[in-house]
Formats: sequence, structure tokens, C-alpha cells
Amino acid sequence: MSIKRRIHTLTAFISSSITEPVVDEDGDITFPPSSTKTIERSCRAESNTVDGRRVVEDGVNYDYSYLVFTDTGIDYLAIGTKVNITVDLNSELFGKGEVVKFERGQRVTRIWLK
Repeated sequence: MSIKRRIHTLTAFISSSITEPVVDEDGDITFPPSSTKTIERSCRAESNTVDGRRVVEDGVNYDYSYLVFTDTGIDYLAIGTKVNITVDLNSELFGKGEVVKFERGQRVTRIWLK
């Protein structure tokens, strides 16, 4: 039996609107229909157990609850994108949050969630 490196599934929900809201001649604002794109990717997630912060080179602290590792082929996830992490074995929710940092490395992509 082999060890599975990525035991979770990341599901991201990206909402988008085709155009900006429109103001008609009466001053009424119409919001165009929006759509939601769902991205699913195999991943490994770790809950934060220290203090929820990561100091980076420029001195900025990122407050986070989960650090997610996935492959470099994943689409870019903008700050604020809603993400769910589920356990592959039983489909239970492991964690959820919004992206606070997205970093694509040479061999892995890291995503910090709060």
C-alpha cells in the first residue's frame, strides 16, 4: 500500500460578471447576470497551529487558518476567492476560507486561506 501525498480536494468558487452595472436614463442601476466557475484540484492542506501568521520578505504578516499545497497547473486564485477543502477518504469538510495569498513555485503552488 502506498502513501497518498495529496489527501484532500480543493474546490474554489470564482464569481464573475461579464460587464459592469448599467445605469439607465431613469437612474436605475441594473446588474448583469453573473456566473460562477468552479475549480477542483487534488491537494494537501494543513491547519495552522501556531499563531496564524507568516512573515514574508517585505515584512507583511499574513493571517491565515490553512496552508494548501497543490500542483502548479491550477488557475490563479485571486485574493478573496472562496475555497473549500474536503477529505478524499470520506468527503468531510476539512476547512474553508478565502485566499489571502497565492504563490506558484517551481514544483508546487501554495495557497494561504483565512
